[in-house]
Amino acid sequence: MARGLLTNTAKYPALGLNMFTEDELFEVHLATLDVLANIGVKVESKEAREIFAGIGCTVDEASHIVKIPAWLVEDAVNTVPPNYRAYARDPQNDWYCEAGRTGFVNFGEAVNVIDPYTRKRRAPNMDDLWNSVTMIDNLDSIVLFERNIVPKEVNPHVGQLYVLEAFLNNSTKPAYIGMHDPQNVKYAFKMGGIVAGGEDKFRERPWFGTSTDPISPLVHSAGATDSLIFAIKEGVPVKINPMGLAGGTTCVHLAGTMVTHNAEVLSMFVLGQALKRGVPMVYGSSTAMMDLRTTVSCVGSPELALISAFVAKLAQFYKVPSWVAGG
Repeated sequence: MARGLLTNTAKYPALGLNMFTEDELFEVHLATLDVLANIGVKVESKEAREIFAGIGCTVDEASHIVKIPAWLVEDAVNTVPPNYRAYARDPQNDWYCEAGRTGFVNFGEAVNVIDPYTRKRRAPNMDDLWNSVTMIDNLDSIVLFERNIVPKEVNPHVGQLYVLEAFLNNSTKPAYIGMHDPQNVKYAFKMGGIVAGGEDKFRERPWFGTSTDPISPLVHSAGATDSLIFAIKEGVPVKINPMGLAGGTTCVHLAGTMVTHNAEVLSMFVLGQALKRGVPMVYGSSTAMMDLRTTVSCVGSPELALISAFVAKLAQFYKVPSWVAGG
C-alpha cells in the first residue's frame, strides 16, 4: 500500500500553504448554504431529481431547479469519510488517501501530444495511449492514473472505454477514468468484473473510479449525474470535479468562484450520501481562470494556484479527501 508524503506537520516538516483562515472558509461555507437553499442547482437527471425530492429538497420539475436545505448539506458533509483506500491491481500499489498526506497523478486530458521522434505536435493515437499508460505505471512519484488522452482514431463517445482498456492491460495502479455516459460506466463496470474474475470481486476491490463534472455555473448534466448514480450503486469510487472558469462561467473574484465551485461539489455530496450513506467521495477541482483577452483557460497561472490552494483548504475544512488540478 502506498502512503503519501507528510505535509505541514510537526513530525515531518514540509512546505504548507495556510493562505485562508477558518473564518474565511466558514464564510464561503455559509454563502454556499445560502446558494443551495435559495438559488439551487439545475439537475437534468430525472432519477436524481426524484432522489432529491425524496430526502426533503424542493424540486421544480419545470425548470429542473433543486433547492437543498442547509441541514441536508451539513449532514452529507459529515457522513463523507475523511479517508479512503484506492485499490490497485497490485495490492502493494493501493493508495491510502488520508489527512496530512499528498500524492501526485498525471494530468488529463491532452488534446495533442509531442511526437517522441519528430518532436512535432500532433493528435494522439492508440500507441501513444498504451505507451503513456505504461510509462505512468513505471513512475514511482505517480500514485494513481488519470484518463490522459483519447486516441483520435476512435469514436470520442466511447473513447473512455479505450482508455480503460489500455489501463487494464498496462497498469498496476489505481485510476480515475472519468466517464459522463452512464452506458459507458456500465460497460466499464463489466470490463472490470471480467478482469477481476467476477463483478462481486471487482466491487470488493474496484481498481478504477469515475468523475462527475458539473457544468458551471450550478448545472448537473443528466449524463454525468446518472453516471454517478450507477457508479455509487455498483461500488465504483466517485470524484466530483467542477471545471469553472473564473471570469467566464463563474465570478471573476476568487471568493465568488469558490462559492459556485463549493455548491456544485456539496450538492453532489448530498446526492451521493442519499444513495449510500458513508460512501467515499472525493472533493475535486479543475476550476481555473479565464484569460480575459483570449478567453482561454489559464492553466498554470498564479490564479490557478490560488484556486487549487483554496479547494484543498475547503476540503480540509470539511475533512474530506481532495483532488486539485495543477499545471
